[in-house]
Amino acid sequence: MAPWQVISLVLLVLIAAVAALVVWLRRAAMSPAEAAAELRTLGQDLVRLPGRLRRVAADPRTPRRARWWLIGLAIYVASPIDPIPDFIPGIGYLDEVVIVPLALARIQRLIPPDVWAEHFPPRQSSLI
Repeated sequence: MAPWQVISLVLLVLIAAVAALVVWLRRAAMSPAEAAAELRTLGQDLVRLPGRLRRVAADPRTPRRARWWLIGLAIYVASPIDPIPDFIPGIGYLDEVVIVPLALARIQRLIPPDVWAEHFPPRQSSLI
């Protein structure tokens, strides 16, 4: 792939991400302060995610299949071998951005709801 194609693809992805964020903010009818608070909360949740997933995997009520999925996901995220190499600027982490949420949705379906709710309590909405 030529360098200009990589740059074009990166710009396209960034424009799409910004457009999606703008649409999301407008549909939610959030003020800038509310949007900043929501993004801050999402950031805090992302920081807490690895510890919470570790506790879910250690919980004896978690099915073995869900534990294997969690182990596989951790190996995939930590592995330097990816379908899209991470050293490509802009799109290097695109495969993780797609695969990790899909795997987490699958893992959540495998874990009993009471176990999941214990480790991932529902957030209080800042829009109330």
